[in-house]
Amino acid sequence: MKVAFHANVVDEDTRALAAALEPVLKNLGQGLDGDYGGSIEHLWIQIEMLAYLAREDGRARHPFRFQKRVSGRSHFGLPANPDWFNVGHFSVRPDFALLVSRPVEHVIEHVLQRVYCESAVLLEKQKKLGGFDAGLFRERFLVECASLGYPLIPERC
Repeated sequence: MKVAFHANVVDEDTRALAAALEPVLKNLGQGLDGDYGGSIEHLWIQIEMLAYLAREDGRARHPFRFQKRVSGRSHFGLPANPDWFNVGHFSVRPDFALLVSRPVEHVIEHVLQRVYCESAVLLEKQKKLGGFDAGLFRERFLVECASLGYPLIPERC
């Protein structure tokens, strides 16, 4: 399974954080790539970086969804990308007040902690994903974050 994180829809308040998150998320995604069983081939995790697009009730904008095929067809005359198959996707909503009030190092840890907490949705969906081992994925998530210098606390969820 290939894991990709996206935090690329930003405004002036979150641009610096997105720039700081980019290498961390890239390394984390590469470290999490691997075989977890089941039918899922790609996992895309979108980190919401715009407060005005967030739902008022505090939930993430996009709950987990699984698509058999995501078209790489291009719009506006751009070159097409290949299609992706068996893609799981969900979004994570961080605390926006915290994003703009704390130093970037603390905010990165907060974002990673939120991603870990929201990854619990994979535990609920693992049977529908053909035996995907969500527990192994979450364990590796903790190990990879610690290796990047961001030890997370599972009990904070």
